[in-house]
Amino acid sequence: MIRRIKHSVFIFAVMTLALVSIGPRHALANDRIDEGVTLVNNLVDRIQTVIGDSPDQAPDQDQVRAETNAIIDEFFDFDLVARFAAGQAWRSASPSEKSDYKTAFRRVLLALAETQFEYFRRIEYTHQDAISKGPKLMIVSGMVQDKTGEFPDAVISWRISTKAGKPVRIIDLEVENISMLITQQQENTAIIRQNGGSFQALIDALNQQADDIAAGKTPANG
Repeated sequence: MIRRIKHSVFIFAVMTLALVSIGPRHALANDRIDEGVTLVNNLVDRIQTVIGDSPDQAPDQDQVRAETNAIIDEFFDFDLVARFAAGQAWRSASPSEKSDYKTAFRRVLLALAETQFEYFRRIEYTHQDAISKGPKLMIVSGMVQDKTGEFPDAVISWRISTKAGKPVRIIDLEVENISMLITQQQENTAIIRQNGGSFQALIDALNQQADDIAAGKTPANG
């Protein structure tokens, strides 16, 4: 039940954090688009700093958790992502369920980051383009490559919110035109439906997933 939910969260969160290089960006007239491209640049720089140049420089788990928490808050609209990923069930969930769900969702992201941190050094990202999709959204696209050759190259597109009066934030990642956020929503909705509409079932599934990853029972790459 949680294998597919784990796989898409991994791509959405961990692969996103794994980017270690970026090419030159295009000249753009839209200031908000310029901010969005800078956001991606800054995220890459942040990850490079945390990872270090060799395994000898790798941070411990407490440092990884702290850095991942900070990265989620600084570069992503976590509340929007969490709400959307919950689907229509979010509206009927109680305040305590919503809080518990967001905590569980973040637990999965942190657990995945901790177990896959060494993998980050294998990934390279090459910037390709950035375009405006109206006043509230922009897309930055590029190519992700695994330097070891274990995984094939993939085109990714960062969906970034550019709403007026609010800071630019990443809200989704498309891999080969497949939205990780929509995929996550579909999987979450399936879990809720399979459990008679219980939102608590989703919370329990996420918490179990986080526990399994931390215990080494669930391979984080799928």
